[in-house]
Amino acid sequence: LQVSVAEPRTVALLFQPVLLRCRFQVSSPGPPPIVTWKYKSFCPAPGDGWDTPGEAAGACPDSARTVRIVATKQGVSLGDFYLGRPVTIQGGAELSLGPAAWGDSGLYVCTVTSTSDLQGNNEAVAELVVLGET
Repeated sequence: LQVSVAEPRTVALLFQPVLLRCRFQVSSPGPPPIVTWKYKSFCPAPGDGWDTPGEAAGACPDSARTVRIVATKQGVSLGDFYLGRPVTIQGGAELSLGPAAWGDSGLYVCTVTSTSDLQGNNEAVAELVVLGET
């Protein structure tokens, strides 16, 4: 199993649609994998010099930030915070957030679970920054 995001850092304007692209490859055939997107807020006092979103994700423990499920694709179910918003998982594992909101800035973890392929990297991190009009 190999999971990756096309763009590790995405900058979006407030109220504009956002699409976070996650791709995966499964080495053996089997039932469709389960795709889950999880949101993690940025650390309260982020450090300097992060080279990758993965470093930013590990910079503070989850207990120091907001962590919530965005959506799971097995019929597509949304986390409570996202109910009523046009949030979907389309294609294989792309997360469409609809119009970006202020609270959307943070790290998004795409996790793919496959019962037929347990080897490899099953998650990837995308960073989203939502900007207002200047």
